[in-house]
Amino acid sequence: MRKQLFIAGSLLAAALAGLPGLSLAGDIASIQPIGFSADGKVFAFQEFGIKEGSNVPYSNTYFIDTDKGQYLEGTPFRTELTDQDANLSKARRQNLTAARGQMDKYDLLTNPGLIAAFNPPTELGSPAKTLRYTTLATDGPPKSPYTLSLGELPIAVPKDCAAIAKRVLGFSLQMIEKEGAPNRQAARQVQTVPAERACSVEYRIGGAVVYQPEAANQVHIALVLAFDAQRNGRWIAVPVHP
Repeated sequence: MRKQLFIAGSLLAAALAGLPGLSLAGDIASIQPIGFSADGKVFAFQEFGIKEGSNVPYSNTYFIDTDKGQYLEGTPFRTELTDQDANLSKARRQNLTAARGQMDKYDLLTNPGLIAAFNPPTELGSPAKTLRYTTLATDGPPKSPYTLSLGELPIAVPKDCAAIAKRVLGFSLQMIEKEGAPNRQAARQVQTVPAERACSVEYRIGGAVVYQPEAANQVHIALVLAFDAQRNGRWIAVPVHP
């Protein structure tokens, strides 16, 4: 029987709330997974926060084709509010309203998946480049664990980044453990990151979401946090097919 765990948005939001107050400059977006289509071919998540310096609330909802690892056509949906009475609640509500058609089309709220691991920058002592987890929410010793390993690689500096970063990075992702056994599956090598992440100078593996379709193989989503030179953190969802 498939076991799923739904973690309310307030928990993930709380885990990243207040990060702009750390010694690092910039803001780090909070993240909330939304869910999967029944066949596991679509995954969506929302990121949101307050921009450092301008105090502008923003909210973005992304829809990922898990076979291609690309955004669905016509997405993502982005919201920034600059009016005087703007706040984060209003930005999130407007953003989710704009994205609701796609959410309903793929029935994403019915299939939340399992948040198998969460590794925010506020987690002290946890590794930034590896994440180990299981795919069943059960008590007792871990069963059939998986481990993801994140690497960084230099890429050509895009023209738009030259003024703010002398060196930018892409990333590679490997599944180095599969069901408790050593594994060397090259899950993804990204030399061209999404345009809004093109000036990234560092990455952190921040979480993993797992979904088991009824008639297909498991889909794993690695949640990768990308930092720019100003230490703003935004999320990339990377599909992994063990």
